[in-house]
Amino acid sequence: MAGEPTISIVGNVGSDAELRVTPQGYNVTSFSIAVTPRNQKNGEWSDGNTMWFRCFVWGENAASAAVAIRKGQKLFVDGRFKIDTYETKEGESRNSFEVTVDKYGVVPPRVIEPVTAPVTQDEDPIGDFPF
Repeated sequence: MAGEPTISIVGNVGSDAELRVTPQGYNVTSFSIAVTPRNQKNGEWSDGNTMWFRCFVWGENAASAAVAIRKGQKLFVDGRFKIDTYETKEGESRNSFEVTVDKYGVVPPRVIEPVTAPVTQDEDPIGDFPF
């Protein structure tokens, strides 16, 4: 819908996707994603506060998401963002971050190719240019 805030997230799946059917007969798959920012201060890296997002895939894509999404995967999620406020049993006010997923995809692990041979000056094609 127009006017809804959107969000794109890359994070780690915290729970296996779970498919269920609503009383109205709609398929919905839910899972959680954790995002932990990395901060650098004085040349030292540290982890920031982890944010958890509850994600929901509705309709015909729900069944395939339930099969494809597994705990521990790095996942890209694009969707509509909503913050729900609730009260705990102790009376504290808390926020829940929710995303209605429009698109998702598994982020492949980084692959680093080994260098087999260094490029020598004779093989450097850029070195012949006059600038």
